[in-house]
Amino acid sequence: MKHPLLGGPPAVEAGSLAAAKQSASALPSPFQGIDLLLFSSPPPSLSQNSTSFPTSGISLVNPVPPFEEIVKAARPRYLLWGNGEGFWEREPWGWAGPAGQEERWSRAVKLGALGGEAPAGGKKARWFYAFTLQPQTPSTPVPTKPAGSTVNPFAPPPAAKKRGHGEEDSGREHKKGRQEGAPPPDGYVCKICSLPGHWIQECPKKADRSKPPPGYKCKICESPDHLVRECPKKEDRPPGPKPPPAGYVCRACGQNTHYIKDCPMVKDREQERSKRKELGPAECWFCLSNPKVTKHLIVAIGTESYVTLPKGQLIPTDGVKSLVPGGGHVLIIPIAHHPTLLSIPAEDAMSIISEIEGFKSSLRACYASYGAVPVSFEIGRLTGRGGHAHVQIVPVPKELADKVEESFRKGGEKQGIDWEKEPERALARAGSGGNYFKVECPNGTKLVHMLKGNFDLQFGRTVLGSLLGLQHRIDWKECAMSDAEEKEDAVKFKKAFASFHS
Repeated sequence: MKHPLLGGPPAVEAGSLAAAKQSASALPSPFQGIDLLLFSSPPPSLSQNSTSFPTSGISLVNPVPPFEEIVKAARPRYLLWGNGEGFWEREPWGWAGPAGQEERWSRAVKLGALGGEAPAGGKKARWFYAFTLQPQTPSTPVPTKPAGSTVNPFAPPPAAKKRGHGEEDSGREHKKGRQEGAPPPDGYVCKICSLPGHWIQECPKKADRSKPPPGYKCKICESPDHLVRECPKKEDRPPGPKPPPAGYVCRACGQNTHYIKDCPMVKDREQERSKRKELGPAECWFCLSNPKVTKHLIVAIGTESYVTLPKGQLIPTDGVKSLVPGGGHVLIIPIAHHPTLLSIPAEDAMSIISEIEGFKSSLRACYASYGAVPVSFEIGRLTGRGGHAHVQIVPVPKELADKVEESFRKGGEKQGIDWEKEPERALARAGSGGNYFKVECPNGTKLVHMLKGNFDLQFGRTVLGSLLGLQHRIDWKECAMSDAEEKEDAVKFKKAFASFHS
């Protein structure tokens, strides 16, 4: 019989003070921590649990002991320091609240020296970092877990569970008993026949694995008397892949002597494709971690994505007054490097897609104030060296809104493009590996074409260029401007967009 003081917690009556305290314990802590913490050199614990640290080239030297306690007490959303060489962005980590669940996330960034020299054969270390901080209060919902997050490097490791005094390791005792030939202990029941008195290894009903089960047939000779690994005709088979059945034709080369998975042409293509170096964040023109990213075209930065004017936008601004200040042709780009929006992992997709849709809504309101409507299109391709997902948004005069869908359908007909009858289902069926072209028209219609072969990457721009009478601006390279002109457009649009995006 349990002692009353050792029993479980009493039931909490609804509406009582205890119930209120229990509910409050599940809420985020009253102290949320600070936003920014600037150090000259960081605490060494930052390297713990980080998979990126060993290859970062960063040295955590000369730490100051109180720094660890400062970080624990401050729980900063961003920890920044600049002492030493190189740039490093550590994976995010969480801070647990009273209920034991992570309620706040921190990021640490080591910045390079401003105006520092590039190492021999390398690039200058990045000395800037762009981010947006949304206000957090005790009533703010707990942020979603960031992608790539790690265990808190400042939290003590979980203590190993100790075995109580006199507690037996039943598995080890059973093994010892079997080795010594002892019978099973009282209460032991064989899991095969559900009877006591013998070990499971000695069960008379245990199947003999050396003999084939009832109904079994050898895949080589179709005999029921032996397993395939013991087939006497096993050595008689010719070496190499199994030949296909009669009537089979390889779709890659048209031969009937092999499966497509064994086709030499397919293997040659895969080998050639593997030689291509996949495009990484350091080379990607849309990754903010790339020092060469065109920063002067960026007009808004969110938590998961940012908005920028493209190079050579479709809408002319040089010498003419555009409908939307600065032209208004923009790209919405996820900050994290993903080749397509469909390929974003499920745990990250909700926050990224939600923010992109929020930017779309803000752009729609902004365009409307200037008598325009948005047309968005997206090319999702996983082929080649990969790329960086983005959505293009082009403002169209509202009097042309009803002609957008018709223009894309007619343009698609000329190029042999077939539009899916159920676009959302088609994208869902394609999954993360699907290649697609998607258009969102001002009337709410969504057009989706699943890419199966060659596709004109300028198709979206071609259709809108023809609709707007801007055929001479279809090739973005023909619309290039100087940095000063691009900055002027970015400033104009940023000012127009500011009141619609907080």
